[in-house]
Amino acid sequence: MKRIFALFLSMILSAAAMNPSETVPPFFPGDSDNSKWELSQYTSWEKGEDGSPVLKVNIPSWTEVVNTTYGGSRTLDLSAYRGRQIVLSAEIEVDQVPARKETFRSAKIMVCHRTSEGVRYISSSFAFWGSQSWKKQFLTMFVPFAESKNTLLVGLQYNTGIVRIRNLRLEEKDLFPVPFKIPKNFRCEYTENIKNTPRLRGAGCISGSDGIPCTNEKDARDFAALGGNVFRWWLFYDALNSDFRVMERSLEQALEKLEKLLPLYEKLGIRVIPVLGALPGGRYSNPLKLGITDAQQSEKEHGALNFRLYFDQKLLDAYVRIWRKIARRLKQYPAVYGYSVMNEPTQIGEVPYNYLFCQYLAAKAIREEDPERMIYIAANDWDSAHAFSYLKPLPLKNIGYEVHMYIPYEYTHQGVGDSIARIKEGKFFSYPGKIGDSVYNRSVLKKQLDAVVRFQKKYGARIYCGEFSVIRWAPGGAQYLDDLCSIFEELGWDWAYHCYREWLNWSLEYPSAYPAPDPAEKPTDRMKVIQRYFQKNRSDSRK
Repeated sequence: MKRIFALFLSMILSAAAMNPSETVPPFFPGDSDNSKWELSQYTSWEKGEDGSPVLKVNIPSWTEVVNTTYGGSRTLDLSAYRGRQIVLSAEIEVDQVPARKETFRSAKIMVCHRTSEGVRYISSSFAFWGSQSWKKQFLTMFVPFAESKNTLLVGLQYNTGIVRIRNLRLEEKDLFPVPFKIPKNFRCEYTENIKNTPRLRGAGCISGSDGIPCTNEKDARDFAALGGNVFRWWLFYDALNSDFRVMERSLEQALEKLEKLLPLYEKLGIRVIPVLGALPGGRYSNPLKLGITDAQQSEKEHGALNFRLYFDQKLLDAYVRIWRKIARRLKQYPAVYGYSVMNEPTQIGEVPYNYLFCQYLAAKAIREEDPERMIYIAANDWDSAHAFSYLKPLPLKNIGYEVHMYIPYEYTHQGVGDSIARIKEGKFFSYPGKIGDSVYNRSVLKKQLDAVVRFQKKYGARIYCGEFSVIRWAPGGAQYLDDLCSIFEELGWDWAYHCYREWLNWSLEYPSAYPAPDPAEKPTDRMKVIQRYFQKNRSDSRK
């Protein structure tokens, strides 16, 4: 049952806005005062038309701002909501707040969540700017089970203009309702053929065009020689074409490339798990280019990373139709082990067709064509481990669950994008050691996977780490990969390194130096680690 608490933004108002002797509504019903709120520079309190408090941030356009959130902040006790989903909302009015390339530079609600180990996560509304009258903004988040400290911030981040905020509320709500009933004491079911399949240890395989690695015989033989036994095969097609006939013809061409290699893969002992490189319609990566106004974006909660098919029945139908077609064509090939139906979903807020519902429809369509092969379901939030806390199992046979592991991101992705400047200056994060705010080692990495392990044990689920990697110049990269692989082995998971002969900076075959544009003459330390675990494919089964 929902529990809704009104969070009235209020405290002792400034003399210019309210008489200090006036009674101010509490933050929560029953609170005695509002002294927990702290106001930053450029921030004050006003009285709304109905007498309720309004938080105002007024930053002149000529002000040199820094990357912080100007407004009100306070500690938010979420201990009563551990393991639950919540929605924070408020009505926000903006005046002359410039649109920025970075969507976080906007009027917002934000929660900074820090675990007891010091690992920090930030949940935030975003991309609300311009000059708009009162619009409702949302922040949705799952409150982790672990003990944590949470700071609530409302205001304007790293921008200028006038922002007013009122009627801040917190609501407990199921953001990801399932379209099926899960039986009491449900346990995942797997056929004998799946149970007897040897452990899968392999790598991702990008199949964009002719000449791309993995689309020729040599690369396949080299991979088999290393000992890898599974490819997470990326199918790239014209997913953004609004003409579904063109979209599906391009998919057929991608399938033809895969089909030509499947007999060789079978001969070499390489299994294949196809995954779509993109979903029909793609993501709302830049909503303005798609003709959506900022106000519409806010009202519909089209997060910049949401898949468009969450909102569009025709795109969802195309997605299901595509997976039916893939299963129908590939079920005849023994090398095809299963299907990974959604790569790194990021559902932000409530949507008409949630991330799990879409995958459920795809899984049912596949099952009608292929009764036995594995179907891998992705967790939300980029296939993250913590999203397994609210992931629900599908009541179908031979369903596996996929997680991706790039924690800590500051380490694995150092030098990707804007952070390359730090690398050029010779500044690196090293593993094991302090990275960002926390110290990371094998035990900490394993703890980050706790939610997955709980899910695995509760439902008897097969787990597949479909992606993990580390940028090649990260000091300690070989140890990082060794620790992760040893954890996967300990937990009995299948896994695929990202990625085989794709971008040189993920490649195991390029040296651990920057920039080093040519392959290494001898096996790198990272390659030796992965190959050592690949060698287990030659001897053991599912042990």
